[in-house]
Amino acid sequence: MIYSDSAMAAILLCTNLGIEGEYKPLTLKEWNGLGKTVNDMGYKIADLLKSEFTKKLPISEKQKEQIKLLTGRGFCIALKLQELENKGIYIVTQFDSDYPKYLKRKLREKMPPVLFYAGDITLAGKIGIAIVGSRDVDDAGMLFAKDLAKKATKEKLIIYSGGAKGVDSISEKAAIDEGGYVVSFIGDSLSKKIRNKDVIQNILNKRILLFSDVNPDTGFSVGRAMNRNKFIYAAAHGAFVVSSDFGKGGTWTGAVENINNSWTNLFVWSGCVKKGNKELISKGAIPYVISEQTILDTINLSPQKDIEAYRQIDMFTTEKDEITENIREDNIIDLYDVVKESLVQSIVGEMDANDIAQKCNIQKGQMNIWLKRLVAEGKIKRNKQMYSLPS
Repeated sequence: MIYSDSAMAAILLCTNLGIEGEYKPLTLKEWNGLGKTVNDMGYKIADLLKSEFTKKLPISEKQKEQIKLLTGRGFCIALKLQELENKGIYIVTQFDSDYPKYLKRKLREKMPPVLFYAGDITLAGKIGIAIVGSRDVDDAGMLFAKDLAKKATKEKLIIYSGGAKGVDSISEKAAIDEGGYVVSFIGDSLSKKIRNKDVIQNILNKRILLFSDVNPDTGFSVGRAMNRNKFIYAAAHGAFVVSSDFGKGGTWTGAVENINNSWTNLFVWSGCVKKGNKELISKGAIPYVISEQTILDTINLSPQKDIEAYRQIDMFTTEKDEITENIREDNIIDLYDVVKESLVQSIVGEMDANDIAQKCNIQKGQMNIWLKRLVAEGKIKRNKQMYSLPS
């Protein structure tokens, strides 16, 4: 996997992959503040990978030490990235052309700098609606969620959701069963999620895309579940609340947050008797029931009005949406550049590829590729099957 130097800086500074000890990755607020500082100085985020640049920053010594420790774990990051890729999990950063464009446009400084994902990432650029609601939805709500998902799928719309039990999982399943596609922002346990047999099959069939802004091995927490709500709303061209408690719970909190930030138009099923639904409507959400009117017209987005929707009528093409943010070839690094010095230092005396691979905890096939490059660059020498440092 190849990353731009800016992307690598984001991965090193904003994830806890391979972190040992007391230091922690930057918070979103710290990351944005650091980015502004670097930009105001006339430099780029990628310059943070240079130790001499960090010394110039007008920040505390404690912050400089944190950046030094975070950016200095490149070898460990390379191993972790390889481990994730072997599981089918990848990373996209705010500097990459594949990053969900609607998150970038709508969330701005609230967008996560790094997202872990599994599935066809091109789905993230497609037009669709969010379907959200309580975990304890009643039978009527379940039927409504299914019917809405099916209607959206027939209109060639993606379903954006949160992957939780109840409304989320019901609408996701209904869409896929109808031949549709799903983008699910989950708040925890991506590694565990992709071990599910049905999920694996849907990923292989390019029917589902899973995103998480936290380490794939991170478990559930209420805070993380709440935090990912904004991603669902920002990605969608309209959000539909099936059922909501009043004044509490993730559905209520996410819907109110969307109303306050105007990320997307909010529709609430008026057939639900829950107080939360009625109160959301009183706060400005639009009452909704399924009718003959298309969802595209409901969310005020018809093919004639929006060229992206028009292009999507031939639905879910593999053609990528055009992104203006391109990566220059001379601004690209690969994992080899990150790990090569550490690999050289790991060789003591004469060692064969197996010994070096085991010592570094890297698959032998990958190690052979890197060793060949090290030999070609003259950083190590090879005598038959043994490797050693130059004299």
